[in-house]
Amino acid sequence: LILLPGALGDVYKYKSTSLDLGAYLVRRVEMYSPDDAPSHSAPGNGAAYIQLELNFERKGKYENVTMETEGQIEIAAVRGTTLEIGDSYNGTTYYCCTKTLADQAVLPSCTEEKVDRLIVRNHHVEAKPVVFYKGNGAASAHGGNSKFHVTKSGPHVLVMSNCDPRLKHYEVSFSGESRWMNPYGFLPATTYAFLPFFGSMSLIYGLLALVWLVLNALHWRDVVMLQNYITCVLGVCLVENMILYFDYAHFNATGARHEFVFVLGIIITMVRRTISRMLIMAVSIGFAIVRPDLGKNKKHILNFGVVYFCLGLTQQILIDLAKVHTGIGDRWRTLLSIPVAAADSGCYWFIFISLYHLITMLRVRQQIVKLSVYKTFTKVLVFSLICATMFSIYHLYLTASRQVIQYWKIWWLLDEGIWNILFCIIFLAICFLFRPSQSAKRYAYSQLSTDMADDEYGLEDDIGNVEMQPVETDEPLFALGDDEEPVVDKKTAKVD
Repeated sequence: LILLPGALGDVYKYKSTSLDLGAYLVRRVEMYSPDDAPSHSAPGNGAAYIQLELNFERKGKYENVTMETEGQIEIAAVRGTTLEIGDSYNGTTYYCCTKTLADQAVLPSCTEEKVDRLIVRNHHVEAKPVVFYKGNGAASAHGGNSKFHVTKSGPHVLVMSNCDPRLKHYEVSFSGESRWMNPYGFLPATTYAFLPFFGSMSLIYGLLALVWLVLNALHWRDVVMLQNYITCVLGVCLVENMILYFDYAHFNATGARHEFVFVLGIIITMVRRTISRMLIMAVSIGFAIVRPDLGKNKKHILNFGVVYFCLGLTQQILIDLAKVHTGIGDRWRTLLSIPVAAADSGCYWFIFISLYHLITMLRVRQQIVKLSVYKTFTKVLVFSLICATMFSIYHLYLTASRQVIQYWKIWWLLDEGIWNILFCIIFLAICFLFRPSQSAKRYAYSQLSTDMADDEYGLEDDIGNVEMQPVETDEPLFALGDDEEPVVDKKTAKVD
């Protein structure tokens, strides 16, 4: 049994692929029918089909084997969420219908007219023979080149089987390609949504970058270091989404991944995921707004960034390679996901603990404007965490109950899209709360008081030794207004 997992349906090339007696080869791709397709653009132009251009050959296993024996290979297109190939009897699974099984009538899917053919219990199947004639080492031309039309949306499986006992003394192989064309192009149905998604995300980040650059230009004298870091992350986000959009657009048009762009997309995605987490960690300790530098936390944040990037990049490479290489098992990807999940958990723990201590300190010191900023930021993070938890539970439920194929139309959202959306929400909140303004730099440290030690709130470093002078102004920090709150004693201060 040879099983090639379906993942990136497009143009699959085969080079001297063996098809032994009793074996079958499978390729699965989710397809849209012309009636259900989200687009009818080029190169599909509204047509949906599986085009085969294959050349089958055989050669004798022994020197005295001649080509005077006929034989037949079967090619079939099966539609459905379950493959339903083979049947069991007395604890044994049979994939080929033999004359003995047909005579015994022990398998309802193996009858006299199906002898020497692959057992397929799925009724949505279209089969075509590829015939070896006497004295001919290759299959007839009309058998290797064929087309299957897609009439209904769903997973489609291409099956090539060798169940003819007349070929037992021959080594059968084939070369060529299979082209899976959707009404809009080569992208499989499970992947197509990424094309408009990353196009829309590129537009959103592009507009955000334009507004952000205008604000930086208007208030360039008042820009603080945190806003420079936000500019850097924004640039990486824009580049990442543009690269991914180009990758999927090229894939849809040609049926092949551009290797350089594909690898670059993986690397830039991991860079974005890493520096975005480092940015949120820096924001959570009040960098550039409550404290002038990262202090002792700088080393921890940098170490986290290096470790997370290496682990995440390795995991992402294994995930993408496993889509096209069967030698990479789920065990290695699962094992690597454990340290990545642990790193993420440590990151979230650091963020919320730091925000708790920071908000407590701001309440005690009655720095109302900054308190309002960080309370709003915390609410955004909590909302995102709740959404992420709900989607993760739903994702695990569908995976555990093996309903993934049934929900193939929305799997792109559950598997990857939702995380990009949640990060975009968090990043938009950071840009809004810490946007450049006329009073941003003057208020960055103006309300700090040196009469309290930061180590009482888990913010220990050299901030307590910095002399800050209050600035009297009616302009609120980052355009957020003060709200009147009662004075709270530092021993009873709590986070709302």
